[in-house]
Amino acid sequence: MTSQHEHTVEVRVVTTAGVFPASGFEHEPAAQPVTVVLEKAKRALHITDTTNWIAVVGGNRIDPSLSYAANHLGPRVEIDWGPDHGAGGNA
Repeated sequence: MTSQHEHTVEVRVVTTAGVFPASGFEHEPAAQPVTVVLEKAKRALHITDTTNWIAVVGGNRIDPSLSYAANHLGPRVEIDWGPDHGAGGNA
C-alpha cells in the first residue's frame, strides 16, 4: 500500500520497442526494485526476450535488482533499457 507521504520517483523506460508509459511518467516507490517497472514496460511493449539487456540512466549502468534509492536515482528517472552491445565499459 502506498501513501501520499511515501517517497516516490517518476520513471520512464525507453527501449527500441517504444517508451513506457506512452506519455508522462510512472510513479513508483523509491524503495521498490527497478525490475518492477522494467517488467511493466516489458508487458506493455510486448517485448519477449530481454536476455542480456542492461539498464542505463544518464550514461551509467544501474542494477535493476536494487531500488531506485539504492541506485541513487530520483526524483525523475529516464531508464534506457536494451541489449548490451558490449561497446567498451565494464562487463
